[in-house]
Order: sequence, then structure tokens, then C-alpha cells
Amino acid sequence: MEYGGGPTTPLVVTVGDSRDARLFVELSSFGADLSEAQHALDLAISGKEEDSPLNDASAYMIGFAAVAYCRTILHSNVRRRLTDYIEVPPELLEIHNQVKTFRNATIAHSQSDLSVTYPVGVLDARTLEVRGVVGATVISPLPWLVVQRFRTLLAAMEELLDEAIQPVRVRLEGQLRGMDRKTLASGARPKVLERLAGEFNPWTKRPPYPTTQTFYWEREDAAADRSTSCPLDEAQ
Repeated sequence: MEYGGGPTTPLVVTVGDSRDARLFVELSSFGADLSEAQHALDLAISGKEEDSPLNDASAYMIGFAAVAYCRTILHSNVRRRLTDYIEVPPELLEIHNQVKTFRNATIAHSQSDLSVTYPVGVLDARTLEVRGVVGATVISPLPWLVVQRFRTLLAAMEELLDEAIQPVRVRLEGQLRGMDRKTLASGARPKVLERLAGEFNPWTKRPPYPTTQTFYWEREDAAADRSTSCPLDEAQ
């Protein structure tokens, strides 16, 4: 008997709650953060190419990459640190610390002299009369040598994370293979919650084993958007 959309369309099911499932969720969430950081850096690097439309955004994407990476290594109220599971390679520890400091002192908080604001008087070039006073902020971007080292760090941490995830994945796959197929195919899936954009709440806290996913809709687009399947619907 075939389940799902056909012989070439896989049927996606949710792995039941267990200690291994929660560990897999945590480790995989680190992988999502590392992937975001790598993608942002790759866009920043490609943005430095001549006539690239991303040129002006490169510095901002490097900052986002630092934030995404540091989500994995700094304190969180919902998961442990990535470094509780894997160690930073000794040869990359310096760039690891540089990125963490860059995030803390420059991106998340305005403390570093990599971003300095000067009080500047603007004078008329001919008469030298004062035309006004403005604040001029000068930003020193990360050197490209540091960016390249950061990219190497991300690739190394992702490889180590993949090694840590693999035995957990194998155990979960064995658990699924040991289940009755009909029971497996009819298992519970995350519940989709729909809210209007005006109800947006960024103060939620995700659980170690997720059972719901909230989507926010603009009122004028709600009817049209809700008729379009979301990823969780497709998983059914």
C-alpha cells in the first residue's frame, strides 16, 4: 500500500517526543543558525563583486552573520550552548573570540571604536560661515581577511555539528523503523495557529519539543494567504 502523494513523493511525519527527539531538535537548531550565518557571509562576499546590487548591504550581512553565529554560543533560556556539545578547533579559537567580541561590542551594543560618531561643523567653502553642525558616523568594517577566517570557522563548526548529530539521527531512524507503518503515517503533526499581524508577539518562548507553529497575516491578505498551503500543511 502506498501512502502520501505517490511513489516518488515522500510522506513527512513528526518524530514522537523523547529525550533523543529533543536533543535532535536542539542540535538541528544550531545547524539552522550556522546555515544562516554562512549564507549571509556568502552574500556579503559576493556583494563585493563589481556592480553587485548587494555591495551596499555587505557590511550589514556580515553583522547578521556574527549575530546568527553567536546565537549558538551565547547563553539562551531555551537551549544549551553549541560549545557544550562540540569544541572550537584550537586553530580557530582566535577568530571565534573575535567574532563574539565584534557581536557584543559593535553589533549588539554600540561600544567599540569600530563605529565612531564625530561632531562636525559644516562651513561655507567661500566665506567660512557656519552652515550647521551634523553628527558624522565613521564605521570600520571587518577586514576581508577576518571575514574569510570567519567563513572557515562556520564551515568547521558545521562539520563538527554534523558529526554530533549523526548518532542521534541513527537512533531516531531506528525508532521510526520499529513502529507500525500505519501508526507512523497517522501520527500527530504540529498544529498551525493563525493570527493577524496586529497580534504579533515576539515574547514567546519555544519549547524543547514543538507542537505548534504560529503564522501572522495582514488583514487585507488573510483570505488569499490562508488559501495557500504552508510548509506544515504540505507535510501532511
